[in-house]
Amino acid sequence: MAIRFLFRLVGLALALAAPAPLLAAPTCLANGKSFNVGQTACLTVAGESHLARCDMVLNNTSWTRINDECPGDAPKPHPTSISTPTPGPTPTEPTEN
Repeated sequence: MAIRFLFRLVGLALALAAPAPLLAAPTCLANGKSFNVGQTACLTVAGESHLARCDMVLNNTSWTRINDECPGDAPKPHPTSISTPTPGPTPTEPTEN
């Protein structure tokens, strides 16, 4: 009788302890902070910054890129075209150096 009671008590404790990790809110980590699912953050990867949202993908948290620029970033300068020299007369005979 005491053994049955002990087994029931242990079984109850295990049943209540098992769902505890499932109740924790899933979070994404970035910049040393935790972000809940749905929150956004500016991430810097390989020197490039972009805006990303914390999402659930196959029961795991993951960052999803939602914009190529972060809010408040200065606009990136557009690359200028490389100037090419104007073509001059083409020599018809070899020149000495």
